Amino acid sequence: MKRFGPEVREKMRKINLTMMAVRLRRVNVALLITVAVSLHIGIRRLAGADYYLYWFLALFCWRYLRFVVNLTAFWCYPPAPKPSKPTYTPSKDVTAVIPTVSTDLETFHKTLASCADNGPAKVIVVTAGNELFAKVSSCVDTVSSKYPSIQFVVETAQVPSKRGQVALAVPHIETDITVLLDDHAFWGPRYLETLLYAFEDPLVGLAGTNKRVQRKEGLGLWGRIWNMLGATYLCRHNFEIRATNAVDGGVFVVSGRCSAIRTDILHHPEFLPHYTNERFFFSMFGPLNPDDDNFITRFAVRHGWKIKIQYAEDCVLHTTIGVDAVPHTKFLGQCKRWARTTWRSNLCSLITERSVWACQPYCVYAVYLTSLTNFAAVTDGLLVYLFTKCSAYTTTTFAGLVCWILFTKMVKVFDYFRRHPQDIFLFPVYVSFAYFHSFIKLWALLTFWDCAWCGRNLAQIKVADNDADVIENEKPIQKWFASLRSIRIRIQGSHTQHTADI
Repeated sequence: MKRFGPEVREKMRKINLTMMAVRLRRVNVALLITVAVSLHIGIRRLAGADYYLYWFLALFCWRYLRFVVNLTAFWCYPPAPKPSKPTYTPSKDVTAVIPTVSTDLETFHKTLASCADNGPAKVIVVTAGNELFAKVSSCVDTVSSKYPSIQFVVETAQVPSKRGQVALAVPHIETDITVLLDDHAFWGPRYLETLLYAFEDPLVGLAGTNKRVQRKEGLGLWGRIWNMLGATYLCRHNFEIRATNAVDGGVFVVSGRCSAIRTDILHHPEFLPHYTNERFFFSMFGPLNPDDDNFITRFAVRHGWKIKIQYAEDCVLHTTIGVDAVPHTKFLGQCKRWARTTWRSNLCSLITERSVWACQPYCVYAVYLTSLTNFAAVTDGLLVYLFTKCSAYTTTTFAGLVCWILFTKMVKVFDYFRRHPQDIFLFPVYVSFAYFHSFIKLWALLTFWDCAWCGRNLAQIKVADNDADVIENEKPIQKWFASLRSIRIRIQGSHTQHTADI
């Protein structure tokens, strides 16, 4: 009997993997249903005939079961240990890619210098437009003269798009590991070495780290508040990704501020075409410029790679948020962009790609499903209302519920206030913003098709010598009637194309 050729064997392997994933999805769905039914039976027995107590306990379990599991997993999490003989070293196996459209050359220089201090084999900087290319090249020349062993490459794109800029760099990457780095992120002296420990596991394809916003000194109260909100935002993310990664290896995203990825993934024949032309909502909207880190995370999971969060003190990524001019405008714009990303990406993971059902069953509940109902202003309000109506309500038990709610909000950001106790008086502001964020999330749902890169003005980037040749300004939000008109036009266009195809 003739043996099958390599193409047939590869096709059969993919079929077997697909069938295995389908079986795992079914098993995990059955497991989730079993847990839900068991909780339902237990809650019914506890609540008895008390209707309000039943729904209070059900909502309480839905909201806080993951908190208890995450808190336990957070303290059980182990970072990848230092190997006796490292497989990968920065000077031989790492290329750093820094896409930038920033005109803040002082911050960019600091980023580039911290990267070079870690000694990667190659640094590729990709900017946009001829004018910025000249400025960035001058900055790179200043740094490169101090690090003769590192190969520096500067490229320019004619459109300021992070995805397009990264895609321009991919063909120049020859090392085993690629690190994607934002232009306002800073490494410690052992950052890259510690990050590479994650890849000692040959199944790990993507790695991230914990992030920390630098606290600026000398700010007024207004700037200090927004600096704290930005820092605690990332602090909550650190808690979530460390905990969920310890449970089933999943995360909601490996942050685009800095991530390390096997270059084989970037060179996959499907990666660049999909990365640079990602569309959503039945392909009616796109291509996307933001959400690039979510795409990379989903792509790695979909192709069977494990994810590792290297949460260690030597592997802390320091970054900044804009608090110099109008801090609330930039940060709120970023919050809207991140919230829209959550709606788009999480639904894609659950419904379109579905890989998480097979390999990340805990994250299906703790990340993806709960994100659809995580409106703190609504859920906490409902908890308080239901509790005041149930038979368990007393002044003491109600005070206990309020203390529990505040405790859960403090735990995730405890690390920030531990390091900066002088900001503890701002904790009520943090709690208030957590409830206000529910309305940001609702607005993001109602405007999920808005792909603007809120928080960064791309209009200032010249893409040609002519001053008129600039990219269209991406506005933080569009008016609701303009968005509805955009939907109508897209639907009409799709209908016309469908009719023509028929």
